[in-house]
Amino acid sequence: MVSPPTVIHDRRHGHKDKRQELPAEAEQIRARLERARDEGFPARVRSWIPDADLVDGFVVALGREWVALARLSDRIELNGWTMLRLKHVRAVKLTPDPDAFKVKALKARGQWPPTPPSVRLDDVSDLVTDVAATASMVAVHCELDRPDVCWIGAVREVKGKTLSLLDVKPNGSWDRKPQKFDLDDVTRLDFGDGYQDALLIVAGPAPMAA
Repeated sequence: MVSPPTVIHDRRHGHKDKRQELPAEAEQIRARLERARDEGFPARVRSWIPDADLVDGFVVALGREWVALARLSDRIELNGWTMLRLKHVRAVKLTPDPDAFKVKALKARGQWPPTPPSVRLDDVSDLVTDVAATASMVAVHCELDRPDVCWIGAVREVKGKTLSLLDVKPNGSWDRKPQKFDLDDVTRLDFGDGYQDALLIVAGPAPMAA
């Protein structure tokens, strides 16, 4: 990272996998992700990064470097999107049933099929730029360094390999100065979920840059 962030949101409530294992063959992983995308099967995606959360949802798009998932909440509702680096995906567990309970529940809620976000998935700079244009807030994860926390805020700038993010504190107030991240350290991005919506309601729009 360019400078160590200080405003963090604890994520210890999520699923964990503490075993340290190497990722499976990239071709096999991509084939399973493509099948999940093409057939609309529920998927559970596991990273090889120790203590990284599992992600439950639906694969909606694949690029050269990133995969996009429509995330599923415990209430069996769509809850924003998660972007993961493909090179960190170790395993993909599918529910190969077009009539799976989760699918039927989403259909009953009028949330089927999940839609892909309008983002590019071939380069991290393009991805962050597109997310910033799509959402007022984004959660930035650097799981290789801090798998138990994330930083949530508004993207101020993407310049070269540096991301400038103005944080929202856990109490719902904006920080005064943006944090800076090395884009190569970013392992995951989340946006459009209910927690971020609640933060935005409390914090209000991001203040204008000085």
